[in-house]
Amino acid sequence: MDATPPPPVENHPSTPDGDFLPLPDAPVAPTSSARVVFGALGGAAFGAGLTFGGIEAAEALAIDWRALFPEGAGVGRWLIGALLLLVAFWLQVLLHEAGHALAGLAGGLRPLAFGVGPLRLERAGDGWRFRWGGGVAGISGFAALLPPADGSPSRGVQAAYLLGGVIANAVVAGLALWALTASPPEVSRGLLVALAATGLFLAVVNLIPFRSGGWLSDGAGLWSLWRQPGLAFASITLQQVMQASMDGVRPRDWPAALLPADDAPFGEHGDPALDAGIAAMRHGRALDTGDAERAEAAARFLHAAWPTASPPLRPGLAATLAVHSLLVRKDLTAVRAWRERMAGSLLDMGCYEAWFDAEIAWGDGDVVQAQAKLDEAVAALPRVHDAGTREIVAEYLEAFQARLAAHESAIFPPRTEPG
Repeated sequence: MDATPPPPVENHPSTPDGDFLPLPDAPVAPTSSARVVFGALGGAAFGAGLTFGGIEAAEALAIDWRALFPEGAGVGRWLIGALLLLVAFWLQVLLHEAGHALAGLAGGLRPLAFGVGPLRLERAGDGWRFRWGGGVAGISGFAALLPPADGSPSRGVQAAYLLGGVIANAVVAGLALWALTASPPEVSRGLLVALAATGLFLAVVNLIPFRSGGWLSDGAGLWSLWRQPGLAFASITLQQVMQASMDGVRPRDWPAALLPADDAPFGEHGDPALDAGIAAMRHGRALDTGDAERAEAAARFLHAAWPTASPPLRPGLAATLAVHSLLVRKDLTAVRAWRERMAGSLLDMGCYEAWFDAEIAWGDGDVVQAQAKLDEAVAALPRVHDAGTREIVAEYLEAFQARLAAHESAIFPPRTEPG
């Protein structure tokens, strides 16, 4: 690790305290009557399909429900059908993400993190670890893989990666249907029916282009690859920068070929998630080179993007703005406000949360709490996912520890023996 601290970043001269707090959310546009009607019809069709699938799965067990549920054979059949569908659904979600992972790995992508429901499997500095991450709005699972930093962007690789989950669901559904024709044991017939129903459902739904909670469906990703290659390649390039950081390259040393021009306008692509990701990348590079002016420009763009940012973007956006408030603006009021908005991150940000808590405690004059939270941040440092950022954060934590040590020395100066 480079023991040299990062270049000093001075407070922006035109920045009054308190003007960098989170802006209120933009008002939600009223939903049109047609969308409400179609949404209701779609929900009804979805519920009817699941109900039918559950009943069929329960019936496929060929069990005498009256013997098991003398007082309510129909209710018992519904309960068993719902349980079979639930088990089959989560199995198919797991298989869907595994399909993405296998297709991505076959194309040379590098794994970062996987999630099914609240469960996470993440790559960090100390290896892979499981974590209970909580639910993610809009999706039931994800597989995050990155292209190599030194590779050539390929729409074919990205298309295969996107199709991997759909293909996995379709294959398992097909195998389940085939097994049903081979007279399997009665005890397994219900689960096979449920696997076939949920597999076909997930395969079809994921091919439909739509956005859910800020996330693009596989079909929407494929549509973007085909119809908007400029956006697709810009997104792949951003992912390559992320992989460079995963490989241990600091922002100031990122390959120039992957970076936008310093004078490029913010928001040039018109895609909120992509534009925010590029702005965050430019902000990290500006901080690591000590360029307060460019860091401020990127932070102002991200600050203005907050009111309309989707839920998946917000925790990372809040972390970036908390870093900026701390290192550039020296505004602990803003740090506190952004720290409170970091909940629900897709990836583990425990190190950042403890670091901000330590700085807030220090600003409040609570030295004991500041030291405790700093120790917590240092312990969580190996969980920072990318090695390039981990090196920078380690330097800031070391500088903070030096401040605490200097404070303690000032209060309790070393004793000297009489000469």
